[in-house]
Amino acid sequence: MSEMLVKLGLDGKLFIAQLVNFLILFLVLRAFAWKPLVMALEQRRGKIKQGIANADQAERKLNELEIEREEVLAKARTEALRILEQAEQKAQGLKEEKLKMAKQEIESQVNDAKEQIMGERTASYNALKQDIAKLITAATGKIVKDLDEKAHEKLIQAAIQDLEK
Repeated sequence: MSEMLVKLGLDGKLFIAQLVNFLILFLVLRAFAWKPLVMALEQRRGKIKQGIANADQAERKLNELEIEREEVLAKARTEALRILEQAEQKAQGLKEEKLKMAKQEIESQVNDAKEQIMGERTASYNALKQDIAKLITAATGKIVKDLDEKAHEKLIQAAIQDLEK
């Protein structure tokens, strides 16, 4: 076999020396470089797993918050509609109340106007009655000069009663 190694250009002593150097270098690297490198990789792997877990948890939280936000918005919309309906009902009630008050005010003013017209009518009627009585008195006074005052008054009252009928 040593002939084969010589044909390949390998020196046995040199090969053994290189093998020993390789083993020493391997043991030194394994002791000082490999273990810290493996530990660093394990720490990195742990951080990555933790980051993925945190991201999953954050995504779940985000989904929960999104659902909660939708629920709050739905409640807010419902509450807004309820408030709007209440406002419309109150507005309708106020409108009806104002209309009722306006109708009452108009009726009151119409009644006051009717009373005023009736008062003026009565006053005009009484004034007309007095004027007619004076005219009748004057006319009968010219026609009948020889009647006494009581008969004259009786005649006037009869004429007024005829006019009232």
